Amino acid sequence: MKTLLKKKLFWVRLLLCLLILFNLTAIYHFSSQNGTVSANTSEKVTEAMAQVVIKDLSQKTPSDRSSMINWIENSVRKLAHMVEFGSLAVLLCLLLLTWNGRIWPKGLLSLGITALVAVLDEWHQERVSGRSAKLIDVGYDLLGAILGCALLFLLLLLIRHMKQKKLRLKTTYYSLSAPAFPELRLRLALVSDLHGTGFDEALELLEKEAPDNILIPGDVMEDKELLDPEAPGYTFLKRCAALAPTYYSPGNHEIGCYHKGNPWRHPVPNPLPAEVKARIAATGVTLLDNDCVLREGLCFCGLTSGIDREKNIPNQAALERFAKAPGFRILLCHHPEYFVPYIQKTGIELTVCGHAHGGQWRFFGRGVYAPGQGILPKYTSGVLDGRCVISRGIGNHTIYPRIFNAPELVMICFGDAAEDLSISPKKKSKKRR
Repeated sequence: MKTLLKKKLFWVRLLLCLLILFNLTAIYHFSSQNGTVSANTSEKVTEAMAQVVIKDLSQKTPSDRSSMINWIENSVRKLAHMVEFGSLAVLLCLLLLTWNGRIWPKGLLSLGITALVAVLDEWHQERVSGRSAKLIDVGYDLLGAILGCALLFLLLLLIRHMKQKKLRLKTTYYSLSAPAFPELRLRLALVSDLHGTGFDEALELLEKEAPDNILIPGDVMEDKELLDPEAPGYTFLKRCAALAPTYYSPGNHEIGCYHKGNPWRHPVPNPLPAEVKARIAATGVTLLDNDCVLREGLCFCGLTSGIDREKNIPNQAALERFAKAPGFRILLCHHPEYFVPYIQKTGIELTVCGHAHGGQWRFFGRGVYAPGQGILPKYTSGVLDGRCVISRGIGNHTIYPRIFNAPELVMICFGDAAEDLSISPKKKSKKRR
């Protein structure tokens, strides 16, 4: 493991050194341009920006147009200095941070090196035909470096804070209705996306809530963990089964369908091995791998993740079987993005999902990113169409912390089971959040 980490660290440092070299080369290239070439380059950039920023530029008088372009040119030059040296300071700081030690001295050292480069850049520029050294440019260089390092430190402090701060698992309640089943009385617990963590907290809340059934729509463990008979996820499943009948449908991580840090690698699914299925069955949990079971008038169905290379489509044949199943149908489906195009038209009474992790970062009630949906996803939390419940999940398998996005255990209640819930009207809403 240490050897692997050293190799990764070597490549990270090499990449940062190459980026720093590229940055220094760019700075040297631009300062080596003589006055005429530099002016022409600046003029082209300025004219292009002026056309975008000032829509009616062609209608201005020559004097007004000239003054506006001069103002933009000065701003462009200042911004260019700040970006060049700000990026250099950030890259230097990132390189220094790959070694152990306090952050602040490394930040000051990166600023000192950047300041030295800024002075040398002006000294070099003084010796180029048609160019001159300006102390004010050194000031803008340092301002860009300070702002760049400040933003980097704020980001690092935020990430550290979110990692150190243990997000408390909360319980979210939803009261739903089933018009076709007016006598239905049911309390369901939705536990999604643990990713090998949060088992004890989830069990503590499950014991408190005492659900009639526990629904797990995927990503309890990674595919490699499933191969380990001693993995803590199996203990979790066993304890869930002891609390209430538990139903489990595989997500994309159980079948090894994720990018593994390489977004250019198309994920290929691996069906659950027979020994893994037997191990899950031994816990007392019912595994629903594109299958369904009928229990006391309730039909529990499990739609396994359909990610396969470049496609992300559920098993259509299995979905057709579920649509024809008798009783009150409860579908465990890891992917919320399947609901509208594939599930909604089937009329299945309840679908429970996860996968989106609440959009990872939530601002103004909206997630920022979700796999399968991209930037600003639509389906990350709440209730959709009154019959699709989306959990924000419990665990977190990425290096990116949750921001304003507490993990949750979801309780879904029908009939009298919902009357004892001390929840606000917003939690009873059937609209998508």
